[in-house]
Amino acid sequence: MSDQDNGSGGVLAFLAGVFVGGAIGAIFALLYAPQRGDETRGLIKQKTDELSDAAKTKATQIAETAKSKADEISGKAGDLTESIKAKSAEVSDTIKAKAHDVTEQVKSTTTDLSNKVTESVSSVKDSAQSLVENLKTAVNTQKEAAVAGIDAAKQASSEKKQELTAAAEGEPTAA
Repeated sequence: MSDQDNGSGGVLAFLAGVFVGGAIGAIFALLYAPQRGDETRGLIKQKTDELSDAAKTKATQIAETAKSKADEISGKAGDLTESIKAKSAEVSDTIKAKAHDVTEQVKSTTTDLSNKVTESVSSVKDSAQSLVENLKTAVNTQKEAAVAGIDAAKQASSEKKQELTAAAEGEPTAA
């Protein structure tokens, strides 16, 4: 045992010894007192009743203190429970609000993206239509040029044929 254990243990042992010794001494003092037996027994009964009443009073005080502490702890537990409920409700409301905000943000972003896609599709469609029109115009221009070239070739061929026919028949050519 350490010195500290001996100190507190020694004090308790000493106090217990003093109490037990005092009680034994009081009993012997009463028994050997120069009083008659019935007076001594009455005195012992009176002291016993006093000690019993003191013990009952002390037990009642301890019970009341324990009940008071239990009520206090119960009240604190109730307050803590209410505080936790309030905080839980607050956190729940905050989460709901944040979820609503995120949902609205997603809706807004989706709408913006949808509008941009629609605009892009419309722009591509317009560009494609313009390209198709340009290609049609170019094809028509090429067709017209081809038809004009074919007509010019036919005309030249016809003239050359007449020229060759006339040369073969001996006619002078109109060159």
